[in-house]
Amino acid sequence: MILTVTCNPAVDKTYNTTGVIIGQVNRMRDLISLPGGKGINVTKVLNQFGAQVTATGFLGGYTGEFIESALNKMDVSTEFTKIRNMTRTNMNIIGDDGYVTEILEPGPHIAAFEKDQFLDKFKELVPQSQCVVMSGSLTDGLPEDFYAKLISICNDSEVKVFLDTSGEPLKKGIEQKPYCIKPNRRELEYIVGRKLSTEAEIIQAAYAYVKMGITKVIVSMGEKGLLEITKKKVIKAVPPRVKAVNTVGSGDSVVAAMVLGLVQDLGEEDTMQLAAGISAANATTLESGMIPRDTMEELIKNVVIVTM
Repeated sequence: MILTVTCNPAVDKTYNTTGVIIGQVNRMRDLISLPGGKGINVTKVLNQFGAQVTATGFLGGYTGEFIESALNKMDVSTEFTKIRNMTRTNMNIIGDDGYVTEILEPGPHIAAFEKDQFLDKFKELVPQSQCVVMSGSLTDGLPEDFYAKLISICNDSEVKVFLDTSGEPLKKGIEQKPYCIKPNRRELEYIVGRKLSTEAEIIQAAYAYVKMGITKVIVSMGEKGLLEITKKKVIKAVPPRVKAVNTVGSGDSVVAAMVLGLVQDLGEEDTMQLAAGISAANATTLESGMIPRDTMEELIKNVVIVTM
């Protein structure tokens, strides 16, 4: 079983419109509502590829019920801690002019007893797991070292952790040496405390964390592709250019592909090729974390892999 942790999930609402004008009435042409949040997106991708995945985290209110019901309809096992406050809703507004506007609600407050209930459940689930994915932001009531605490629990059971977050939670999580981290360039710049202007600087900064004990650092660079930095080598994967419709979930698709590479015992180059292809395919569709297979397979064939 693969266990995914989403501490701050959301109902993701994606709209299409001619454009957004501040201070005016903006009418949307259509609406797609999906279970979202970074860990939920990872869950959806893993499920599409036949992985046995269990989703955990915090859910509350009718929005939380929507997310759990949608995942159950996908035959995803769910082990969420129920909270008193309502799970957030996020809006992604795609204009015909090419601009994408995101409106992200603050997450709910997690009470101390709810956090303790989650930790008790998490400790039960970890020994049953092949690996654990921790993705996304923390919400109010969870300390900045919350992921670090979860990683420590996984380390005690010798379960590999994939960590995809940002800011202080990423900084503190790194101290517990997860198996893999996946910052983008800006997130990497934050934790190293300086601007990274060149690819060589990105690789050098990422390698410092490999020397600390992290097995893999995956750096996503948008259209410029992905970098994997390990002790032995650096792999760059560049997908072909696509017409991006909605990039939400593309980074999560990379994380899902890295997990698939581990559980399916794929080679590193094959895993990076898969990651770049899935990520690019995700961007071609409105539904984040829902991969069009034909598009993905065509893109994977044309991913350029460079080993350094």
